[in-house]
Amino acid sequence: MVVSVLMRRTRISDRQEGESRLAGVLPKIKPLLEAEPGFVSVQYLWGLDEGGEIAQITTWQTLDDCHRHVRGGGAATVATLEDAALPTAAHPNGAWVRKTYEIAS
Repeated sequence: MVVSVLMRRTRISDRQEGESRLAGVLPKIKPLLEAEPGFVSVQYLWGLDEGGEIAQITTWQTLDDCHRHVRGGGAATVATLEDAALPTAAHPNGAWVRKTYEIAS
């Protein structure tokens, strides 16, 4: 199994507002992810150290499944929906960083 962690900072620093906005867009995001081959799950994390930090955690059956999602346009579609609901912070604070890990057995 492979875990992809996408981190960024949004302009929304209030967690309650951020959660409400995310809840409004999740019904559009989940079906897109569920249609991707090898998709297992999605979670979101809210940063506790600084307002507006968010991480999207997706789990995939294989690294190829994850790469297909990222390189095939699925990740860009999901990012567009997320960014419309939770706008990215201004440069340089709003950089998107993706890290990919294999789950240790």
